[in-house]
Amino acid sequence: MEIGLFGPSLYCVERGEEIQKQLVSSVLAIPGLRESWVPTVGPQLFHPENPVGSYDKHMKSYPKEEGLAWTRTLKDFSNIPRPVKAPPRAGLIPRGRLHLRSMAEGYDVPDTPFWHAVAEVTYGYSWCLIDNNVFCKDCLLGTGTCAILASFPDYYHFCQDMYPVLEMSAQRLVEYIAHVDRCHPDGGEHHKVMDAWLTTAQSTYLDVLHPKAERMKGPEDELQSIRYRLINSSARALTLQARLEQGSLIGDDIIIDAVAIAKIFMHDACDYRHDNAANEFYNIITVVTSHRGVPANNMFRRFCIDVWAWAVDNGADWAIYIAGRVLAWQVYMERYRTPILFDNLVPRDANTQPTDDPYGDPILNSMNPLPPSSDPHDFDLRNRCRNKDRYDELLRNCLAHFETCPGCHEYDKKTSWADRVPLLGKAYETKYTDCSCLNIISTYMVLACMEPVWWVMDHAAEYTGPTEKWSPLLC
Repeated sequence: MEIGLFGPSLYCVERGEEIQKQLVSSVLAIPGLRESWVPTVGPQLFHPENPVGSYDKHMKSYPKEEGLAWTRTLKDFSNIPRPVKAPPRAGLIPRGRLHLRSMAEGYDVPDTPFWHAVAEVTYGYSWCLIDNNVFCKDCLLGTGTCAILASFPDYYHFCQDMYPVLEMSAQRLVEYIAHVDRCHPDGGEHHKVMDAWLTTAQSTYLDVLHPKAERMKGPEDELQSIRYRLINSSARALTLQARLEQGSLIGDDIIIDAVAIAKIFMHDACDYRHDNAANEFYNIITVVTSHRGVPANNMFRRFCIDVWAWAVDNGADWAIYIAGRVLAWQVYMERYRTPILFDNLVPRDANTQPTDDPYGDPILNSMNPLPPSSDPHDFDLRNRCRNKDRYDELLRNCLAHFETCPGCHEYDKKTSWADRVPLLGKAYETKYTDCSCLNIISTYMVLACMEPVWWVMDHAAEYTGPTEKWSPLLC
């Protein structure tokens, strides 16, 4: 059975109508493939001449290789203590009414709560994380379309009401491929972004074919699983996009991997307890924790602090923006209940801090942009920066903005995460014409608001808020 998403003609712009039909049939084939699923199904979908990965060559082999890894003996990781207590996960429900306008640039959908949620959670996962005033508008519509198309498999268990936009999504994707070919010639960075997003669509498709896990199991190759997580979460694609915003292309593929890991860490830390309850292996913290055999709290703290210190020292503001924008998105989305989680976390006793080696994972170490710290347990970002004046300047600019901006006034003085949500809404509203408020908030959170993100992955940190039963199919 040939699935168009994995077929040989996906980038053939002269066959657009045919490809559009193939993309629709690819999504419609999911139920049948799930019913007949065996571990070899996923790898067999790849046509030998499928072009995805021809521009972002750094990641080309990982979707198929990770699929093959699931056909081999898996490691059982279920004996490692992981936190699970959290507020219930929700489905596609909206926080507000701000985001439908962005999706309406390419999709004619009703003004209903469901479509507001789609605009926030699916299309918005691209739009909220990228400066729409800087990035190519046709490309931004294209990447938002990729996010929607990837949602059909990613949210398969609760996205049936999205099917009215399936054909339009396929058409918009074909138009995106043609736009990149026509307007961004020579196979440059915009091709790379497009390619990375198509890799994301492929990987979410492969993931939904697996039945939901009853135990925490996974493949044996840690680096492969880390890079696969960067793909199936679109962390790689979004990091490439954010890097393009700044103009000067700072950093090679390993640096991009490092920034993408810090970016997806923000998402996966907030999701960690939900993912653990659902036995979801593809959480970046779970992957490293599983392979190390101990909680990877300090390893991720160290890695992220080092990545952001590198960004401060090198003027790579995009690396800070993308991490902070993810956290802002995660806090704003009603589906994840992150403000409730953060506001009801009690950290472990200060005298019983985790003792795991901050440089205890050789895979993370190999991608760390800085040499090892002389004081590995010092997790103060300012202390890690070589250019402390620039850190101070960034923080000072944030505080000055919060003093005078009517939209995010006194963001720094809010004592609860729930109180910050309306200010994030104002930042998204302003973002249609100016991303400054979102960038300032994002920078401030990375520089000064990381405590609950560190706490949430700690099994000794107690969640004291409301709980109720929820379906793991919502992960």
